[in-house]
Amino acid sequence: MTVQLTVIGLGQLGASLGLALARREDLVYRVGHDRDMTVMNKAKSLKAFDATQFNLPASVEKADVVILCLPLDQIEETLKVIGPDLREDAVLLDTSPSKAAVAKWFEQYVPAGRHYIGLVPSINPLMLEQPGHGIEAARADLFDKATVGIVTPLNVRPEAVRLAEDLVRLVGGEPLFLDLLEADGVLTTAHLLPQVFAAAMLNMTVGQPGWTEARRFAGRPYAQVSSALGDDTLDSLKQALLSNPERAIYMLDQAMNALAHLRNAVQTGDAKGLEKRLHLAFDDYQAWLKERYAANWNKDDSKPKIDAGEWFKRLFTGERVKRK
Repeated sequence: MTVQLTVIGLGQLGASLGLALARREDLVYRVGHDRDMTVMNKAKSLKAFDATQFNLPASVEKADVVILCLPLDQIEETLKVIGPDLREDAVLLDTSPSKAAVAKWFEQYVPAGRHYIGLVPSINPLMLEQPGHGIEAARADLFDKATVGIVTPLNVRPEAVRLAEDLVRLVGGEPLFLDLLEADGVLTTAHLLPQVFAAAMLNMTVGQPGWTEARRFAGRPYAQVSSALGDDTLDSLKQALLSNPERAIYMLDQAMNALAHLRNAVQTGDAKGLEKRLHLAFDDYQAWLKERYAANWNKDDSKPKIDAGEWFKRLFTGERVKRK
């Protein structure tokens, strides 16, 4: 018996889900919807879906599973439209950067008897440094060796949770269960903050004194930092930051603290302290990249966690705590 799975929003994530599930046509009948007809036609040419449906309510009325791969600023209006047409016991999932906001809208616009589960996707480590957005960057192996968070609000039926877990494994990912607050914290740290850094760098450089000459020499480092901005639409990024202001402000405060320590080292001519912080950052980057490519998280999770004392020492001194 096959289930109908409808994906709404056929960008990189949505189209990749369709491509990844093509190998399980015995289990899943794939329906795709996008408000851009050109994108839907592209999805059809890629054979990412068994069918596409331009009418939004019609795309979900027979669906057992609906996945919203949309910018956060489009989700509330989408739920208003499709809520009345979702069949009883349908499971709705989303890939947005604010799970608490989507859970609230789901309760507001979707009748009882349907189930919401959030997804926190990551991508295949082999594609971390490959640029690209939208359907042109879709790949069947986008989720291979990738952790996908499963966010389960209270009172969700176990059958719906198992369905989400099975879906993650079907597309090649490894599930990790998170609660709503934990998921939004993870997304703020790992997904939203890099985009805010990019915006800050662009705000402080473009159009400022010296930019007329500097723009000619801005190279790979400038391009790599800048490219983080645009992973979400700007409206989605704005709404995600404002939907969880406490966490966003906390992370921005810590980022400014880290910059302040670097600034103080430069201002005082503290070459040793500056070198220590730069080496710590570089070593941490190399260690994270190695872990991300290996994706051997179950083994790594047995290691001791960084506690608050160690974290503060890293921030204020640029040193790691030596473990006994």
